[in-house]
Amino acid sequence: MSFESIKQRITKRLIDEIGVLDATSLELIGHGLIELLEHRRLVHHGINKDYKFVGYTVDSFSDDSTIIAQYSTEKGYFQNVGDAKDPVFTKIEKDINSAKAHRPLTGATKIYLMSTEEEQPSFRALFNRTEAINDLADALVVLDARELAKIIYDLSIERPDAATFFRQFLPEFDEALDHFEYFGRLPAQCANHQSNEAALRALREHFVGGQSVAVLHGLSGSGKTQVAIDFVHKEAANYDNHVWLAGGDWHPDTPLSAVTRKRGGRPLNVVGNFNAVKTILVVDRIDLAINPAIFAELKPGFDKGGVVIVTSQVAAPGALSHVPIPQVSPDVALRILGEDPTYPTDASGRFVAACSFLPVILATARSVIESECVPRQSFYEEVLATPDVLSGDDGVSILSHILDRLSEAPRKALQQIANTGLAMHDAEFIAHLVGHLPKQELQKLAVLSPAGAPGVLLVHELVARAARTRDGVEDLVREVERYLDSLKGEMTPSALRQIHLSRKALLDEHARRGCGEPDWLAYALLQLEDVKRDVFSAYAQRPIDSNGSLAALMSSIDAREQYAFTLPPATRPAYYSACVAEYHAALDGAEGRIKAELLHHLGKAYRRCGDIDKALATFQKLLDIEPNWHATLGQIVHLGTQYGASEAAKQAGEIALHQLLGSMIKSPAAVPLRVAMAVLSNLRSYPKVVAQLNSDELSVKSLSRIISQAALEGLDQFYDAFYAFTSKFGYEHPDVSFKLVSAAGDMFEVSPKSIGKSHLLNVGETLANVSQNALRSGDKGLARKLSGLSLVYAEALLAGGDPDGFTRRGIAKVFTVAGHPSRALEVINVVPADKLDHWLLYRRAEAELALGMVEALTTAKDALARAQADPRAEKNLAAYFDMMSRCLSDAGDTKNAVDQMRLALAHCSGSRFQRELTDRLASLEAKDPG
Repeated sequence: MSFESIKQRITKRLIDEIGVLDATSLELIGHGLIELLEHRRLVHHGINKDYKFVGYTVDSFSDDSTIIAQYSTEKGYFQNVGDAKDPVFTKIEKDINSAKAHRPLTGATKIYLMSTEEEQPSFRALFNRTEAINDLADALVVLDARELAKIIYDLSIERPDAATFFRQFLPEFDEALDHFEYFGRLPAQCANHQSNEAALRALREHFVGGQSVAVLHGLSGSGKTQVAIDFVHKEAANYDNHVWLAGGDWHPDTPLSAVTRKRGGRPLNVVGNFNAVKTILVVDRIDLAINPAIFAELKPGFDKGGVVIVTSQVAAPGALSHVPIPQVSPDVALRILGEDPTYPTDASGRFVAACSFLPVILATARSVIESECVPRQSFYEEVLATPDVLSGDDGVSILSHILDRLSEAPRKALQQIANTGLAMHDAEFIAHLVGHLPKQELQKLAVLSPAGAPGVLLVHELVARAARTRDGVEDLVREVERYLDSLKGEMTPSALRQIHLSRKALLDEHARRGCGEPDWLAYALLQLEDVKRDVFSAYAQRPIDSNGSLAALMSSIDAREQYAFTLPPATRPAYYSACVAEYHAALDGAEGRIKAELLHHLGKAYRRCGDIDKALATFQKLLDIEPNWHATLGQIVHLGTQYGASEAAKQAGEIALHQLLGSMIKSPAAVPLRVAMAVLSNLRSYPKVVAQLNSDELSVKSLSRIISQAALEGLDQFYDAFYAFTSKFGYEHPDVSFKLVSAAGDMFEVSPKSIGKSHLLNVGETLANVSQNALRSGDKGLARKLSGLSLVYAEALLAGGDPDGFTRRGIAKVFTVAGHPSRALEVINVVPADKLDHWLLYRRAEAELALGMVEALTTAKDALARAQADPRAEKNLAAYFDMMSRCLSDAGDTKNAVDQMRLALAHCSGSRFQRELTDRLASLEAKDPG
């Protein structure tokens, strides 16, 4: 089973996919679903043999008609056309009456109603007042899109036959099921994928022969990416980690240490992660000559057995790293085409001979044949009869001819996507660009497939070239602007991804337009870290105008906030005070969303210049207008954590925190992810709330799922929330933290520079802690991987200058947990004796004990004595007595080790640590019964 966070993500997208099903697909899915649920075959009369709809009958029923089903894609299915006292649901009652007319109700009757819409929260309470529910009671089962998604997911995980059935109607769900364990890490394999065993064998032999870098070369469409994915899947057991760089993430002229995700703008920590543990690094689509010397930084990883696979269209004959991709065998080619290799026809054999040099042609041909119901043999003959099409050696002419056979809607949608000049787009943006149904058709055809990042879809480069009809880059920019306008400027993960993917087109268009009236294009560029300064410098001094557009207002305010961060800290309060005056003046006459935005930023400006009471009053005024605006509640939570916050602000913050947490725990998707992350980051300032949550494991699990969801979306705020969550809940709920780090693994494969020096220690220590939990649970591979990752952050801290004593304590812990206690001692021993506190001495004793040094006992005694003299260490004394006990036991003094362990238990308050100490005491007493 996948992690709950993965299930949540897949189910959420599945709800959307069900929501845009056409009526025929819902009929087929619904009929099959009820057969699975009821474990019996049903008669399906809702559509005829030509898949046309049939009237005057119910859609599905059992032979004895005790089970009846009705399916609906109508809008307003759950809409009450009556009032609250006398509710009326016309469409539902119509379906129920049809079922009753089909067969009078008996005690055995069960009626299923299915809809592609989501029912409103109030529906059940109102529907329960109708006569229909009183007549039917338990005989009626109503399934909306949300419930359908949950049932389909659970059935698909439990039963392979169910998964096989649902996949054919739900392409995104199909891909997610195949690759949920790699979600956000690897691109999905192509539909109808067949392994190129010759290519896999060539890679294995290349690496066994002593090479660490393989440049897999071949034409576009020859299957290089699929071979690389296949290699990772099939060889995963022999490696501890894998890292995938999508096309465009890295240019070989740039050091690997500076690699940035094309889709998210965040630097990847490729070098650190590769060198930490035995890793497969795939660099997909680098179409330049590659010299293996550019991977010199990866030597420590190569020494551990790590390998690099580069896919490229550029050959370097004779180079030791060069691995030409072998052509697929005729049998594999026929299977890709959907033909039985044991009974090839003359036409299929000739088609394979002409086209198997590019598997993408075979796969596309199969998709078109099956989706358009084209007779196979005549299709092959038609293509083979056009020599001019076959004459090109790059496959574009053949593919263009094949794509011409597509139906009008998917063909035009594909052209529209191809004309943007981008191969990769955010999935939700594509739905905005071409519509949900054409997008779904292209996914069914496997023309649109998942990229290596969550929520990103791609069209194969060769298919895009074949489908392109004109330069539509300007259209792309306009559509991005329209998309942001539809979101009212809310920077959802989808919007941010599309901005990063469209980066070049956006920058080019901004250069062409110049700095005129700020618009959604300017607002989009303010989200790009390395270019936003050029944008905010042009707009930061622009007057705030409440009579302009929402885009102009949000761009101007955002430019001011960005500019403020460039000012010396001492001058910022004065700047925010000036902003307060401007926002106040602009509020006169402001209405609607513009008024709400001004109030929100006025409250933030008050908070930033230290006027907490006015900030609170402003946010509360905004709540009168927008009572459920989560961002405002989040600001009130933040306000309560401010230095000098009044008691009223602290109480308001705690109330807002309870309100937001309640919503998040009840429904993980209820609060926008960015707001949720900010709320969780502030938990440390509310100890009462933390104590309440720590006693409720289900709530802690709910919050962890939200954090892992943010990791899957690649949100920056993940890190602060992660620190707060693990520091407050990690020890009492280690399994929850263990799963969280596992689910969020690739968020730690970023450059330490992109996280910020102030957070490096927290990330490193947390990874070390969870590594220990993994080791306790018996997962040595994951423990090794996490401890290896923690070393990256420890080394970054040391490289950043001379760490203080507190930081050295944490670095020492990371080194000891990762199996490098001698490095831990090196870190501690540079601290002068008069600067050594009990925290550092504890870590020194820990490292000395790991090395079997006799000095460990003396160090532990010194650490304990100093801790007993420090009131701040009172709650940690159990750990110091435990260390004494372990050192005494190692020295052979079991009797005194037992005494120290009993003292540790006497000072222990944490339930989990108490159980661990009790087990250790029992083990010691067994050695020394007296």
